Amino acid sequence: MQESTNIVYTSNNPKLDYKKIIFRIINGNFDYFLGRFLFVRNLYSRYRKLQQLFRQKPVSSIQPSQLKDYQKFNIDSIVNNIHENSYFDQLEMKQESVTPIIEFAKNSKLTSPSYSFDFTYQEYHEQLKNKERIAIARVKNPLEIEQTLQLRHDSFLLEIAEKYLGYYPDNCDVMLWWSFASNLSSEDRRSQFQTIDYHYDVHGLNFFYISFYLTDVNVNSGAHRLVKSSHKNKKLWMLLRSARFPDEIIHHYYSKEQIITIEGNVGKCFLEDASCFHKALPPIEKERLFLQLRFF
Repeated sequence: MQESTNIVYTSNNPKLDYKKIIFRIINGNFDYFLGRFLFVRNLYSRYRKLQQLFRQKPVSSIQPSQLKDYQKFNIDSIVNNIHENSYFDQLEMKQESVTPIIEFAKNSKLTSPSYSFDFTYQEYHEQLKNKERIAIARVKNPLEIEQTLQLRHDSFLLEIAEKYLGYYPDNCDVMLWWSFASNLSSEDRRSQFQTIDYHYDVHGLNFFYISFYLTDVNVNSGAHRLVKSSHKNKKLWMLLRSARFPDEIIHHYYSKEQIITIEGNVGKCFLEDASCFHKALPPIEKERLFLQLRFF
């Protein structure tokens, strides 16, 4: 059984939805289905906590926090806020940590699903911008820079992630990418895996995201939009279908007050249970540089 590679947006076709889910289950990816359910995630958290009862944390790798004025925030309040609302967006990275990461992103090799060769930020603007239809480009090897590595082991962020997940997160994916401003069509963006449609993530049986804006971001430059409290409030059929949904379905089942757009300046940090519905608004005026830590 082969999975079609051009199924990008299937929530209007139940047969394709089910085919995609069944394909993954047959190939041993049970997490893609089971990780959708909150009770499964809670059970998994208890299992991981039991596993760690007699094991010491790797304290030698934990770093001082890179967040501005983090001492004034109460961790339990932050965690409770995320449990209730799906997100918390009042944190900020220190400027001295922001600047080196931006410089790294502007000078390192980039890779894009729409372009067959690596290139740099400068090469994109000088040679490719007007010739190639590039929506996003990932910065290669983001952990090579000290500040990003420190954030991955940030003491304050790790404590929040541990309390939210219910266990110490041994694993963390670190992703850094540019979303370029353009007039690309929605289909062009989807074909490059730019997440402009509402969706919820299913990354294993549990996961927690911490994200940073490294450029000033508003609704015209790639702001993150989410549905408040939807990590624990989905219709059953939403859990049994594609994880992607068009705007009209989201607006039908959730109120305007639940639609939250996160804007902010360089260094803005927000924490999210990404099993809520969320998407990135397409940048049309200014590009966005985005750093994301996925703890699991």
